Amino acid sequence: MLSSPLFLSLASVFTLLGLALVSIAISTDNWTEVQVNRREIINAFKREPELSLRLQNAFGHNIIYFSRNYGLFHTCFPDTVPQEIGSFSKFSSPCIWNNEFNPPEAKKDHFSTPEWYRLYAYRSSIICYGAGIIVVVLSLITGILGCWNRSKKLIITTAVLLLIASLAMCLAMMGWHYVAYSERYLLDMEPYYKSWESVLKITSRHNYGWSYIVSWIGIAFLMLGSIFMFWAYVAVKREEEMALSAKHGAYLMPNYYDKGAGAIVPYGYGTYAGYGTYPYYNQYNTAGYYGYMTYGR
Repeated sequence: MLSSPLFLSLASVFTLLGLALVSIAISTDNWTEVQVNRREIINAFKREPELSLRLQNAFGHNIIYFSRNYGLFHTCFPDTVPQEIGSFSKFSSPCIWNNEFNPPEAKKDHFSTPEWYRLYAYRSSIICYGAGIIVVVLSLITGILGCWNRSKKLIITTAVLLLIASLAMCLAMMGWHYVAYSERYLLDMEPYYKSWESVLKITSRHNYGWSYIVSWIGIAFLMLGSIFMFWAYVAVKREEEMALSAKHGAYLMPNYYDKGAGAIVPYGYGTYAGYGTYPYYNQYNTAGYYGYMTYGR
């Protein structure tokens, strides 16, 4: 039968791995990858001089004409960097701050309804993801105390906290998906996909990056940690009940049926009223040899 130490160990391993993976995901910038074939765009410029004159400035400065990776807070460029963009190096990759979650007030004054929904979803994703990580850290504290003391209350609390953290991060991922969907299919203004030139749409390819995959794996590990913690709670409860039954079993008094009395009576204890056991007298004379008619010898 599976024991509580096994479930507690599995819950600890999956929780620590999940926390490490979601931390890596939120700190890296490969959630969405946009690959732009700039060589094909240059060939299109050669074929259509008017297109070259119209897009020459944007081709060298606008980030939508460059391959890039999007994260929650940064936009990074794995190949060519736009001119005069003010980039900085992060993990040996040039990046810029992604201020989509906090646009300037002048820009928000002209927001449409889909843009507001996108902004709310973006902010909700960041808040839910950060809150999930905080709850996981709290669950680690309660989990350590619960394992140390074998406390059922702390173990079930840890399981519930891990479940809440997993659900919060799932909500964050759903918000991120809505942001990506609205940018691709709902918003028709720059710099979103529906406003792109046809040559840019043809030469661009969108993919989910490895940070996105790592995030989902981390959330799955946290969910497994929660499940194993629930099983640990059940195992600890069962083991305590078995230990209690074994302890009390030694004090149980066997009962035997007395045919004469017609009732269940305890063996070895006084069956009559009063303190102590009922005295028993032998029906045979068992006096010692000396003192019993020895005067005639």
